[in-house]
Amino acid sequence: MTTHVLVQDLGLTKTRSTHYPQWLRNDGAALYNITVDGIAIQAQDGDSILVAASKAGITIPAMCANPRIKPTGDCGLCVVELNGNPQAVKACETKVCEGMLVVTNSPALTALRKPILNTYLTSHNAFCLPPCSYSCPAGIDIPGYLGLIAQKKYVEATALIKEKLPLPQVIGRVCPRPCESVCRRSQVDEEQPVAICSLKRFAADRARELGAATQPKPKAPTGKKVAVVGAGPAGLTTAYYLALEGHKVTLLEAQEAAGGMLRYGIPPYRLPNQVLDDEINDILALGVELKTNQRLGRDYLLESLTDSYDAVFIAIGACTGKMARIKNENAVGVMPAVDFLAKANRGERFDLGQNVVVIGGGFTAADAVRTARRMGVPNVTLSYRRSRKEMPASPHEIHDCEVEGVILDLLSAPVEVKVENGRAVGLICQRMRLGEPDASGRRSPEPVVGSEYLIPADTILQAISQDVDVKSLQINNIGTTRWGSIEVDEATMKTNLPGIFAGGDASLGAATAVEAIGQGRRAAFAIDAFLRGADDRAIAKVIEIERPKFFDIGAWPKQHAKLAVMPVLPKEKRVSVFGKDVAPGDTGAVSACGAYAEVELGFTEEQAITEAERCLQCVCQAAGTCNLQKYSLEFGAGTKEYVGPLAFAGKA
Repeated sequence: MTTHVLVQDLGLTKTRSTHYPQWLRNDGAALYNITVDGIAIQAQDGDSILVAASKAGITIPAMCANPRIKPTGDCGLCVVELNGNPQAVKACETKVCEGMLVVTNSPALTALRKPILNTYLTSHNAFCLPPCSYSCPAGIDIPGYLGLIAQKKYVEATALIKEKLPLPQVIGRVCPRPCESVCRRSQVDEEQPVAICSLKRFAADRARELGAATQPKPKAPTGKKVAVVGAGPAGLTTAYYLALEGHKVTLLEAQEAAGGMLRYGIPPYRLPNQVLDDEINDILALGVELKTNQRLGRDYLLESLTDSYDAVFIAIGACTGKMARIKNENAVGVMPAVDFLAKANRGERFDLGQNVVVIGGGFTAADAVRTARRMGVPNVTLSYRRSRKEMPASPHEIHDCEVEGVILDLLSAPVEVKVENGRAVGLICQRMRLGEPDASGRRSPEPVVGSEYLIPADTILQAISQDVDVKSLQINNIGTTRWGSIEVDEATMKTNLPGIFAGGDASLGAATAVEAIGQGRRAAFAIDAFLRGADDRAIAKVIEIERPKFFDIGAWPKQHAKLAVMPVLPKEKRVSVFGKDVAPGDTGAVSACGAYAEVELGFTEEQAITEAERCLQCVCQAAGTCNLQKYSLEFGAGTKEYVGPLAFAGKA
C-alpha cells in the first residue's frame, strides 16, 4: 500500500473532452480533404481541426480537460498555423473546410506553447517519478514512505520500503545516499536535502521495536528451486524476492556467516551485527535455506548446481583488494584494506605498530582508518591523490575521520614503500595538483615534479578498489568483461551459460550495497519470469527500468524546518576507549560496544516527523495519465517559480 501526502489534483488526464460531441462519427456528414503536417486526411463537416486530426491519429498538443480552465476549455496549447498564415489559431475552436493546410509544429508555435506550459508548471510541484526515487538504485517509493513517517505509520513505511529493498535497517545506516544529492528540497534550503536515508533507518528501527510484520507471506510453492551463490546484499535480496514468489531458494555462502561485505567490510560502529542478523533472519523466515562455509570451486562446482536447481544466481561480490602497483608493495606490513577489515570484523587482533597509512579516499579507506584508530594506533594517515571535494566517501564520514584523530593527507599519491629488513617502515609519496576532469567528472591529479616526501608507516593498507575473483572459483566457460567481472546481458541479467544469472558486484565490479540490492531485485524477477517460461524479450520487459527525463519545476514547502542533525556519540566517548575496550571478539559481538559502539544514534521521533514533513512530495498523483511532462520536454518548458493555484487565476 502506497500512501502519499497528496499534491494538488491537476486534472491533466488523457480523457476525451466533453466539449466535443463531434468525437462520434456522423456517417451522413460531408467530407473535406485537408492536409495536416503534409499528411492528406479526410475530415467531417462540423469537426474542429483538433478533433479531425485526432480521428486521423495525428496528435496536436492539447490539455483542455484541465478543470481549472473550464467552462471555456481554453488551454491555448493547441495552436496551429493555417494556409501559410503565421497568425496562429486554436485547433479546438477552428472548424475544418475544404483544402485546408494545417501546420501543427513550427518554431513560432513552440514559442507560443512554451510560456503556456510554464504557466501549468508554476502550479505544479511534482514529477511523474521524483528525482529521488529515480536516483535510488533500488527504486524505492521515497515520497511514499516519508509521507507515512510524517503520519507516524512506521510499520507501513517499512513495509513500503521492503517492496523494493529487504534490508532497510542496514541500508538506512550505510547507504551513500544518491537520492539526497538530487532532492529538490535543496532548492529551498541552501543545499540541505531531506535526510532520506536516516529516516529509512528510523522507520525500520521503530518497526523492529514494535515487533510488527513488515513483509508479506510467500505465495504458494511453485516447485522450482534456485541456488544463490553468495549471501551478500545482492544474494540476500534475490533470495528474498524469489521466496516471496513461492520458489525454494538455497543460499550458498563461502564465509562462516551471511552478509558478505556488509558483515566483513563495514565495521560494527557503522553497522552493528545485531541489526544485520535481524534482517537476515527475516529473509530466512520466508523458508530460504542458508548453507555457510560453502565455497564455489572448493566445496562444489557450478555444474553440480545446474544439475540440481532450475536456475542459479551468482552473487560472489568483489572481495579481492586491488594493489597500487608501486615498488615494494609486497613487503611485510602492506595489505589490502578489505583484508584488514575482514580480520578486524571477525575480532582478530594484531599489532599494527604506531603508524598506519591508508591509501584511498572511499568508504573502505574511511572504514580502515577509523578501525585502526579504534585498535589504538596513535598516528593514522589517510593518503588521497585528489582534494577533499573529490573524495568518494561521504562528507559526514570524512568529518568523522577527523573527529576521531585521523590525519587527511590530500593531493598525495603513493610512489614507493620504504623497506628495512624486509618490512615496511614508510610510504614515499608525491604531491599532486588537479588538472582537467577525467571520465568520472573529477579533476585528474597530476604529479608535482620533485615533491616526494616520506610518511612513517609500520602498516600500509591499500583501499584502491576491489576485483571480482572468477578464476579461483573454477567457473568454466563463463563470459567475463575486460575488468574481470562476470559479463551479463543487462536486459535480462543472464550470463552466457543456460539458466545462470549474475549480478551485484560480481557483474558491476566494486559498487555500493544499495546498487547490489537493486541488481538483486531485478535478478529475482528475471529468474521468476524465466522459471515461468518467459523468453528473453518478456524477461527484459519485466525488469525494465524507467528512465525519465527531468525539467525545472518550482518548490513550495509546508514545513520550514532546516535539515535535522543526526545525534552521535560525542568525540570524548569515542576516543577515550580507543585501544582499551577492544577485547578480542568485540567486533564480532552481538551488540557492538566499547570502541566499536555505534556512532550514529538515530533520530528522535520528534526529529523524524519534522524531517519527514520537509519532503516536498514531488510525485504526481496523475502520473501515467498526464501529458504535461511529455509536452514540457518536447517544447523546452521549465521553471522553478511556484505560485500554486494563482497561476490560473481568472481562467475559471
